[in-house]
Amino acid sequence: MVKAGIVSEPYLKKALNQQRNGKVSCWPHHKEGKLVFVHYDGLNPQYKARIETIICGNVEPHLYVTTANSQKRNQALELINSDLPNQVETNPADIKELSRTGYYTPTEVHAIARAAAWLRLWNEFDVKRARAAGYPKVTDFQLAAFKHVLAEQSKGMVRFKKPLNNERVLDRNARLYENEGLKSLITGLMGNNNRRQINDLNHAILMELAGDRLKYSFEDIAMMYNDMAKDTGLVMLTVSAIKQHLNQPKYRRVWYFARHGEQAGNLEYQSEATRREVSRPDALWSIDGTSMQLYYRAGDGKIKSDLYTYFITDAHSGAIIGWSIGYTETSQVVTQALQRAVNFKNYKPYQLQYDNGSANISKAVTGLMTNMSRVHFACRPYSGKSKYIETYIGHFQQRELHKMENFKGGNINTKTNDAKANPELLAELRKNPERLPDFDQVIADFEAAVITWNKRSSERDSYGYFTGQSKLERYEAAHPERTSVNYFDKISLFMADVVNTKTTDGGYKYTTAGIKMTINKQDYWFIVPDEGGKYDHQFQRHNLGKSFNIRINTENPEFCILFQDGKQVAIAREKELFAACVADYKEGDASNIREFCRRQEEFGYQYSKAEMQKTRILMEASGTLKATGTDGIMHYSMQDKTSFNRAESDIQDQLNGMAELTSLEKKLLKLTR
Repeated sequence: MVKAGIVSEPYLKKALNQQRNGKVSCWPHHKEGKLVFVHYDGLNPQYKARIETIICGNVEPHLYVTTANSQKRNQALELINSDLPNQVETNPADIKELSRTGYYTPTEVHAIARAAAWLRLWNEFDVKRARAAGYPKVTDFQLAAFKHVLAEQSKGMVRFKKPLNNERVLDRNARLYENEGLKSLITGLMGNNNRRQINDLNHAILMELAGDRLKYSFEDIAMMYNDMAKDTGLVMLTVSAIKQHLNQPKYRRVWYFARHGEQAGNLEYQSEATRREVSRPDALWSIDGTSMQLYYRAGDGKIKSDLYTYFITDAHSGAIIGWSIGYTETSQVVTQALQRAVNFKNYKPYQLQYDNGSANISKAVTGLMTNMSRVHFACRPYSGKSKYIETYIGHFQQRELHKMENFKGGNINTKTNDAKANPELLAELRKNPERLPDFDQVIADFEAAVITWNKRSSERDSYGYFTGQSKLERYEAAHPERTSVNYFDKISLFMADVVNTKTTDGGYKYTTAGIKMTINKQDYWFIVPDEGGKYDHQFQRHNLGKSFNIRINTENPEFCILFQDGKQVAIAREKELFAACVADYKEGDASNIREFCRRQEEFGYQYSKAEMQKTRILMEASGTLKATGTDGIMHYSMQDKTSFNRAESDIQDQLNGMAELTSLEKKLLKLTR
């Protein structure tokens, strides 16, 4: 009443005191100990209205009081329920007995022992103990206990013969445990005489038969074992007993490797690492190739499905950012896909993930990967789960390519019919090949499927519509740690070492026509141009016949880099080709040919003649009768090196206009010029 603003606290106390003394009559009430309860029903209507509005929040007071009391009881019950698992006490004797059987792992032993503890607690809680613990009814305890047991069962903390799914099953287990004890929780082990009779010798024979690479069935293993048992006096065992023994986890993983091989054993039993999601776009590109899985009509009218597709996927978004198409996995196909991925949005990856395919680990591709990324290495062999792209390719085929009637189906090992093509549809296509796309159209259909895939998001609403960011939007999201590339970066990125398989050192020889290379079945000639930028007389003069290692962008072969002993020597550019006949002349061809001929003459016989004459004059000036040896043009040695160096220095002074010319020097100057 005070809180509702009806009266003040002093007035209320004074009025109730005077009413009890018979001096006034105000409100009906009664007293319980020191508490005084004013009767709501005896109040004036205006007081009731104020209490209902201010105290009860416009809820009828009787309902308000009932709800408040219920909330208090529920809060108290929740507190009791939360403490219930602390009352479950595992019996050390149970753990010891279960461990002695040798049939369970330590984790399984503790799970069964805790299940027994819950069943004991269930049987101990009668009505009296339930009320003492704060439960209004014993069924309230049973409901709370079942919820806790169910939660622990999902986490593997308890283990029953069969998983529990309702309170009745838990109650049935508790009654059975009360009668049979721990035996009621053991699945056909403790009470199986055959199992108890398996000793070290029996076990060794069974393991040897199970691990045989001929893969005998359990029935055959039982027959062969029991034949030996008759001859050796061993106990005969049933198929069921042998199967239960061999399929124990600690034994099965041993014979499974021997029976099925390392690869199958690893897939079945090796622990899997749980990885966090890739944090940003371009942090990891996962790459791999597979059959396109699409039929098409070839130029000769035959139905084919021989196209091979190489994918580049961004592991953060799942987007397909690069792809290439060929007939098999080659280094060229891998390079084309990587180049397309870089060109997609002008970014390069931090890490590349791939398998040990021959194209991926070729020298050209590994060199390219080193240029492109900070980190790259192959995944563990025969471990598809370690590659993100395995999942993406499978989903792409089943969710996009599967929509095309020329889809041939997924992997031949797939077990679901939804992943396979309809045989009646394929029969119709064989009879009507004109319904199939031709080569160009199947390529266009595939590229359209990639675009559709990138527009998909990973989530759908209840009506089947895509929600959230698409794969492409996730890939395009800005991130400060991404590495962008420009036009020149992209050219240098794809500069890779190219090995000449026709030479022992893998190098290319510089000939009078320059360096000839065949790239993507097309011939190219490269020269190191003179200062004029067209011809290579100067470089050829010093390097004719020498072998160079080449680094080039095979997808954009505008130029290549020449190396010797790991050091860069020069940059060679694609050679200009002249017309073979006058009819094919283009503007400027005639003047270019004349200039080329003039340069040939300049650096041909006349050049050689002038150089030799210069040598003779220098020898005369030094008083030397003849050269002691030559090593190519302009390379010679003399008996008096000091005199030769002085004469050569004087000539250079005259060329620079720093001294008067003698008659001999005038001859040399004329020849030099």
